[in-house]
Amino acid sequence: MKKVLVLGSDNACHSIMIAALMKHISFNRIEAYSAGLRKKKVNNYVKKVMQEIGIDIDKEETHSMNEFIHTKFDVLITTTEEARHKASNLLTANTKIHKEFEDPRQFRGSKIDKENAFRELREEIDEWLNEFISRHRLIKEI
Repeated sequence: MKKVLVLGSDNACHSIMIAALMKHISFNRIEAYSAGLRKKKVNNYVKKVMQEIGIDIDKEETHSMNEFIHTKFDVLITTTEEARHKASNLLTANTKIHKEFEDPRQFRGSKIDKENAFRELREEIDEWLNEFISRHRLIKEI
């Protein structure tokens, strides 16, 4: 089973969403973790839009990059320039990937518009992951 760490700046949005979707898409055949340079509370919109597709991250704890300093990963995915820069020499992985998505937390508008921005992020990540998992052969054929 491949071991993947998704690292963002605060582990409140992108990184936790990517790791949860990766586990979901792979039927837990990928050991996916998420962390941030800093730990923050998981964004409530993230919880809501993930719950809409049957992924409950309500009890997920956020993690700091420091918790994984001595762990070897097959793949490290960074989601911000800050994370890429700080993780480059501190975390060990066979493959290091950097992928940024727009941050819906910066969106200004009504509650419905904000929820839709998070849904769009979820769908964009889902589409990217389906191709990414296949391209990097993260799941062994049965």
